[in-house]
Amino acid sequence: MDLISISISISIVPFIAILLFILAVAYRKCEVGAVAWLFFAVYCIHKIASYVADGEYFESSVAIVFLAFTLLLVAFMLKPKPKAKADALMGGSVEKGDENLFYTINRFALITAAFYFPFAEIHALETLLIYITTISTVAVLNLFNVSVYMVYPALIYSTDCSFHEIYRAVRIILDCTGLSSMALFLGLIFGVNGLGIRKLKAFIVSVPTIYVLNIARNVFIIAAYFEHWFGCSPLDSFFIAHDVIGRLFAMIALIAIAYAVFVILPETLDLIEDFFRLILRIRLYL
Repeated sequence: MDLISISISISIVPFIAILLFILAVAYRKCEVGAVAWLFFAVYCIHKIASYVADGEYFESSVAIVFLAFTLLLVAFMLKPKPKAKADALMGGSVEKGDENLFYTINRFALITAAFYFPFAEIHALETLLIYITTISTVAVLNLFNVSVYMVYPALIYSTDCSFHEIYRAVRIILDCTGLSSMALFLGLIFGVNGLGIRKLKAFIVSVPTIYVLNIARNVFIIAAYFEHWFGCSPLDSFFIAHDVIGRLFAMIALIAIAYAVFVILPETLDLIEDFFRLILRIRLYL
């Protein structure tokens, strides 16, 4: 099997998972959801190999954590339910509570995947999202007197021609769009039960905010690169702006946004707490 065939095969995997999640949610079947998570695990293994081959060790570390999470969920969903012992320990129908938790997790996964993978795996949609992000970034850069222009769909050049005699243009990729973070919050917000008005408020403070802050992050990194704000070399400036300040900014922003979502829609925090309670409780059975 050649590389193109392998790539096409892997691209189909998340859409199979989405179909399985639809069935798992529609019929409240944890076992079907577990199979869907297994397909996610296969896709994740492929991405880890790709990240390692490209030397992207931070991204590969995140993917490894996600892989462990998916396998843990599969084990929980397929684990025989010790109903009698659980009821004796917890004083209620633990089995029913676990089924509701798994249903919510599968619904969260369905919404997240349905939003993320069409852009990640369908070339036309990926190009469209990258183009919109690129043109928005260029507009803001020029607004702040950093003279740049773009070449469709994703390249950003400085108007200083001498700069590009030595250094390359900036290419906007899918990771620069904030898609993964937006998809996670979208799934979390609309995957849990809650009043529609509170869900709308949580959406507004998260998804659009992430996109706007991501544009600001792109502007900062590209301005630092073209104007070589840090160090003598533009490459040094890019490294500091992208790998140090940019990632720190993203982490702080996501923590602040998550806190706001938890306050507006406490059901999202309940989902996370219930999952960790499940982990602690299952340890009693081992």
